[in-house]
Amino acid sequence: MSPSHASCFRVLWSFVLLVASAGCFAGGQDEGGAEVSLAPAIRHASLYTLQFRAAALTWIDDTSVAVLDRDEQQIVVLGTPGGSQRRGASKGAGPGELSGAMMLLANPDGELLVGDMQQNRVSHFNADLSYVRSARVRGMPIQLISWDGDRVTGIWMQFGMGVEPKVGEIDLASGEERELFSLYESEMGLNRPESDNPFAPAFISAVSTDSELILVGHSKEYRIVALDRTESVHARLGRDDLPADALSAQERSAERSRMSQASAGRGPPPPGMERMLEDALEEPRPYFGPNAFSLDRAGRLWVITAREHGDSTEVDVFGRTGAFLGTVVLGDRVAVIKFRGTRMAALVERAAEGIEGLQGIDLYDLHDIEQ
Repeated sequence: MSPSHASCFRVLWSFVLLVASAGCFAGGQDEGGAEVSLAPAIRHASLYTLQFRAAALTWIDDTSVAVLDRDEQQIVVLGTPGGSQRRGASKGAGPGELSGAMMLLANPDGELLVGDMQQNRVSHFNADLSYVRSARVRGMPIQLISWDGDRVTGIWMQFGMGVEPKVGEIDLASGEERELFSLYESEMGLNRPESDNPFAPAFISAVSTDSELILVGHSKEYRIVALDRTESVHARLGRDDLPADALSAQERSAERSRMSQASAGRGPPPPGMERMLEDALEEPRPYFGPNAFSLDRAGRLWVITAREHGDSTEVDVFGRTGAFLGTVVLGDRVAVIKFRGTRMAALVERAAEGIEGLQGIDLYDLHDIEQ
């Protein structure tokens, strides 16, 4: 992939907020027979709408979550339910500064790791949001999976003859990285997407279990593999019952209009880019987007799907053994969900008239997780 295409890929990814959806459960039981159920969303006034464009989401303690301000390139910690706010980091390319921050990972001490897709690095901030250290990655970081002491496991993209996602480890102490394997190696069980069009990427989602297995999949197929750091595959799960789906003619027309408005005033696209954009509209819909996976305390996998309903999001839930349990429907268009104990926080894009497109945070309680 050329540098210009890689740049376009960064821009595309940075604007991806999964649009897909107030708390009912359609069927679905866990392996013990108990239904997975959520209390209705708690929508605190201070969190109902955020006054900035947010990306990523993580709990840092029982009463606070952190997100990223995409425009100011800052970490924002929000109190729940009070909505108190404090900020750290700033925009730039120096130590402790961010320019393409799109992912967050917290450790048990409330410290934060930020993945910067523009600067190809991860940066460590302490619980006071003060900068500690950073490490560069040879590719563009797209997922931060786990963090144990100085060791960070993540996924980065390498650009060449195509897009190649690599699983690797980053040593924060030395600033060095170590590649473990490619996700598209045959033994992984994930098919390499046919298209290397940067405007039709396969979005990667991944999460780490307590036993240090990595659950990972790409959006072009609903196949998720559980593997360890030695490339051994322990299980596979997914939805074979869902056929590939494509945008309707009306949806393609609406998407063309949105892209035209977004590029207004920037002049004509570079040679070949318009064709690639058109080709991307013909691609099958993704099954899910980036940051779609989250594990609750019971070890169940929640997948934010790309099945769109305008004002709600379908979230598929898989049990500890990989069995599909059913689908939870959440209000608004959900970008990220994260669990802490029996609580779930959801970063959403509001769909209600008058606040459509604004982001906010909803809080849910899971009734059936053992205390």
